[in-house]
Amino acid sequence: MPYVAGGGPQLAGGSPEVLDVFHSPNVFANNVQIALWQDPVESAIAAAIAFEINHPDFAKTVAVVEAIEGDSESPDVVASQQKVLIDNGTLDKESVVNGDIAGKSPAKADEAPPPAEVTQGETGGAVTVAGTVDETVLYVSPLTGKTYKVKDVTKQPGVVFPYDVATLAVENGTTVQAVCDNLRLLIINCFDPIKNQFPDAFMTCSFRKKGVGSPTSQHPLGMACDIQYAKASKADYYIRAQWVKDNTKYDQFLLEYKTTGTGLPWHHISFNKAGNRGQVCTFMNDKNCKGPGVTGLYDLSNG
Repeated sequence: MPYVAGGGPQLAGGSPEVLDVFHSPNVFANNVQIALWQDPVESAIAAAIAFEINHPDFAKTVAVVEAIEGDSESPDVVASQQKVLIDNGTLDKESVVNGDIAGKSPAKADEAPPPAEVTQGETGGAVTVAGTVDETVLYVSPLTGKTYKVKDVTKQPGVVFPYDVATLAVENGTTVQAVCDNLRLLIINCFDPIKNQFPDAFMTCSFRKKGVGSPTSQHPLGMACDIQYAKASKADYYIRAQWVKDNTKYDQFLLEYKTTGTGLPWHHISFNKAGNRGQVCTFMNDKNCKGPGVTGLYDLSNG
């Protein structure tokens, strides 16, 4: 039986699913690549994104993402937004309460400050915006060999939550050029080094439409992205966060947990060419688990 990515037709016909068990980038016949197997890591990423999108609570997750963008200075705002979502049935009150309890009892803690150099990333350069914005090349990485286009970091199937830079940049109070330039620096300083260290890393979102959440959110400017890992356990997010904290350049780095939806953690990271704080915090359900302004990494994977 011929290989089909993901094994869909085989599975539908009652035959065992064909998994991505082999990949070779250099098998050719008459100068034509003949290896049909998908890269296992990229296949795992595609599966992780599909899991999020096809989850029964995905519509509710989108509603939460667009209604709440917490930061360390606005817990009261987040709490009021959560109440609205609880009242309309989007969030489960018990899950939110359980998250608040879990946030107070971390399994591990890393309160050491990051190295001073995490605030000193690359700030120069500009993107040449293509006629079709989605096709704009943001960065060709000598580190990972990846070519990043706007569509790769803002649209499905590359991300979980898609947003259109071409139509939303002006609505967000900025320009397409500014968003693309910010995305480029975000990739260079934050995501690409993470991708090099952890090949199963993928963005759930980067650029996002301006919503009713935190007025200080950096997503609508293209300065921030949220990252998950296709092969990481909940406990791995704390371990990987320790590496990110000390080995990338950033303005704000958040280890984020939730007790709603899929319950999967993520890393939020941002870069600001105008100046970086090097702030590191841990959030549970969009609120700093230790209170406004408290920094440090806390393992809440048991929550």
